[in-house]
Amino acid sequence: MKYLVIILTMWSLVACQRAVPNDVLLGHSNSEVQTDASPSVSTDGVTSTESVVRLSPTVAISSTGISEEQDFEVVANSQTIESDAERIAANRAKYILFDVEKLPTRVLTGPNVVEYAIRTDNPLGVQIYNRLVALGDSVASQWRCDRFLSSDLAQKAFLSRGGPERDILLLDPDGDGFACSWDPRPFRLAVKN
Repeated sequence: MKYLVIILTMWSLVACQRAVPNDVLLGHSNSEVQTDASPSVSTDGVTSTESVVRLSPTVAISSTGISEEQDFEVVANSQTIESDAERIAANRAKYILFDVEKLPTRVLTGPNVVEYAIRTDNPLGVQIYNRLVALGDSVASQWRCDRFLSSDLAQKAFLSRGGPERDILLLDPDGDGFACSWDPRPFRLAVKN
């Protein structure tokens, strides 16, 4: 019964889907549009001319499934070197050139974690600074680290509050000088390269 309901639901969804005409998907060029002006008589007895737009049945996709713009023979017959030169000139007229300006100086607030990573050379996880570790400090440290959006922001807060010598925020329980498992190796490798 469950499978029957699923099949009927899928069938009803497929049946509700509207087919999209080719002219919507591919667009139509001016050569495909034909307008017919035919007189018609309204209920007032006044004759007016209405324009009816008809699309020619030609499709812009070849029988191989690729557009005709990718077929060299079709493009060679429809495009010339002069038309290409005109198109290139029109595109160059649309170019916008900007003058080169000096980059603004960045005003840093607080410590720079990149500079700290480059300045230090101790490995991650090796204790260098003394920490008074109590029972449950690793859980409390993880809870405090989770409050920061990234380990970079945690390291910046750690350094601005006296780190790495002091850890008043309890972000570095192992005493390696890196808060919340912050890793300085990417910055060090970037300088070496």
